[in-house]
Amino acid sequence: MPFTAHLRKRETKSGITTYQIVAEEEAGFATGKRKRFYKTVKGSKKQAEKAMRDFISEIENQTFTKDSKITVKDFMHQWLELYVKNQLSPTTVLHYIDQTEKYIIPQFGDMYLQQLKNIDIQKWVFSLQKESPLTGKPLSPKTIKNIVLNLSAAMKKAVMLELIPKNPCDNITMPKLVRFQPDIYSMEEVEHMLNCAKDTNMYLPLMIEICIGLRRGELLALKWKHIDFENGYLSVEENLVTVDNKRITKSPKTKSGKRTIQIPKTLIDLLKDTKSARNAKDSDYIICQEDGSPYKSDSFSLKFRRFLKAHDLKHIRFHDLRHINATIMLSLGISPKVAQERLGHSSYQITMDVYSHVLKKVEKEAADKLNAALFEKPSA
Repeated sequence: MPFTAHLRKRETKSGITTYQIVAEEEAGFATGKRKRFYKTVKGSKKQAEKAMRDFISEIENQTFTKDSKITVKDFMHQWLELYVKNQLSPTTVLHYIDQTEKYIIPQFGDMYLQQLKNIDIQKWVFSLQKESPLTGKPLSPKTIKNIVLNLSAAMKKAVMLELIPKNPCDNITMPKLVRFQPDIYSMEEVEHMLNCAKDTNMYLPLMIEICIGLRRGELLALKWKHIDFENGYLSVEENLVTVDNKRITKSPKTKSGKRTIQIPKTLIDLLKDTKSARNAKDSDYIICQEDGSPYKSDSFSLKFRRFLKAHDLKHIRFHDLRHINATIMLSLGISPKVAQERLGHSSYQITMDVYSHVLKKVEKEAADKLNAALFEKPSA
């Protein structure tokens, strides 16, 4: 809608004449309300009238910003406190705070918000590709993308609050994302790992991971009430994470993360035996410490790394066990749609993208079998 404006002449106590520009939009048809903007200028009436015309142009072209001396550091802290902490999960909030304090504020914190330009952010992105200010090593493209998305979300809010005219993170050239290829075990290595774990408290969690492929938080949140022994099902309903050294139980990562999974008979039998042996401990948690309490996320990952080292096994991340489960399923010809549902991926496309290399191998094997069946029949 078009804006109109008028001047209000004012005089300070010291006798200085100023003009307040009052610009207002036509009343909205639905609400009947007017949107007003104010700006105070010094000088003659003629100068004030020119400033008023420029002011209307800025508003109508959406380049007007409120006068502000807020620094990037102060605004980021306000944004985290008022918007991020009230809307996102504790773990996501922790990531935002960590990125803000380690990367964004050290680089731009002392600048005024309106000083931050696109070129500043672009140069910063290029520098992070070469060297992290924390480690001296290049940051991965994915990490850089996440940090910039953090800053961009804050700058988008600053635009909405009319503190800056546009988002300086728009149109930044980002490093090309490289798909992570996890290190996975062969079937022989999986069997060897499980043999090493027998008669230890790592056997059950490793069996669950190889058979079902849960996320770490889903595994640590498992309780006996989540097992349907009669029908052989496991329900994923909770996710256990550690924030500020405190255990927090929340919903699964995605809506599709809440799921029911059929369990192999061997794993069902192992769970039954474990539950019978645990009756005296009376713990709700399936994967738990000696006193029955759940593990903290990092503590359990450390336990897994120590297990690998103690048995001279190839180092992999705990999350790679999930990839091993998915690879085994797809290699055995299990439908990617079934794999998606068991893994709790939010979409079929994610499963296809992450495991495209496995699916290509499966497709090649299928083509070879089809060819053998149709065209390589032994002669009579």
